[in-house]
Amino acid sequence: MKILVVDDEFVSLSKLSLLLSGFGQCDAATHGGQALEKFKLAHQEGSPYDLVTLDVDMPDMSGQQVVEAIRNWETDQGIRSHQGEAKILMVTGMTDGKNIMSAFRKGCEGYIPKPFNKADIEKALGEIGLVSPS
Repeated sequence: MKILVVDDEFVSLSKLSLLLSGFGQCDAATHGGQALEKFKLAHQEGSPYDLVTLDVDMPDMSGQQVVEAIRNWETDQGIRSHQGEAKILMVTGMTDGKNIMSAFRKGCEGYIPKPFNKADIEKALGEIGLVSPS
């Protein structure tokens, strides 16, 4: 599995990358614009991401804005209609229903609450069908 981890906070980015590296190859981005560039480049190179994790609160673009941009780009490229789209998990300390529901409406499949641990990640990956439940 190819994974893009996006978080502007170094500790969260490092921890999530380390925990997800047990499931596949991880690349990192520290802001939304960089994430979109890496996402599009991976498709152009024929090696798209299977999973993108996005921090909700980032300085240049919120995680929700990045989800929306990814889903719009996939639609424009005809990727969504062929079920080849990436799975997207939001990573957030904001557990209020408004933020979570907004992210789902924009196209994410799940979320990982902060602070997170390996069990939280395995659970989220299982819920979106990327790993078998243990």
